[in-house]
Amino acid sequence: MQSDHQHAVVRASRLLRGHTSGTLLVDSTPYEEMLYIIDPRSGSLVLSVDHELLDGTDTVLVIPQDTFEAPLRVSLELLQQIDEEPCDRFMAYHTRQPGAVYVHGKINFAKIDSGEVISQGELETPNPLINELSGLCKKLNSDRKALREVCKLLTRIDIEDPIAVGVDHLGFDVRARFGVVRVELPSRVETGTQAEDVIAALIGGVL
Repeated sequence: MQSDHQHAVVRASRLLRGHTSGTLLVDSTPYEEMLYIIDPRSGSLVLSVDHELLDGTDTVLVIPQDTFEAPLRVSLELLQQIDEEPCDRFMAYHTRQPGAVYVHGKINFAKIDSGEVISQGELETPNPLINELSGLCKKLNSDRKALREVCKLLTRIDIEDPIAVGVDHLGFDVRARFGVVRVELPSRVETGTQAEDVIAALIGGVL
């Protein structure tokens, strides 16, 4: 049985993965609809920002937006040291680079609305399906009609021309013309084989 803190960790992870934008507060100055992705290799965030944001001393990503009731606040350190792969993945999700530079948003800690504090090690975790990621996306994209029906079934959103761009242990991300839609899996998966079985069952259930 999960403890209250373990529930908080899972909730924070689902919130972080369930969105791809939020309000970035840099020394209390808000930057709305800041796009991000989660780097599957490191678990840190990838953002595209303008140079002046790198000079801030206090950077917080508020999800989904900066309101008093916001469910998740993530303290970040923005680092310019970043490889080409996560930048390409950012483009696969968002198809545009809104800022001048790509940065890694290293997580310091996070806080959910219940007051629970989540540590860096609990939230910034690599995707356990990293080695199967490409194959799982190909499997989802092999039948776009079925993928559209799966998205409609699990999210109640009808996505024309859906493209799966990411898969992890909790769900998968689908790019639509209007943005990225998060599709939660019916149950958590731990391995690529389990993910393949769940995806096959979902696709088989709508054909």
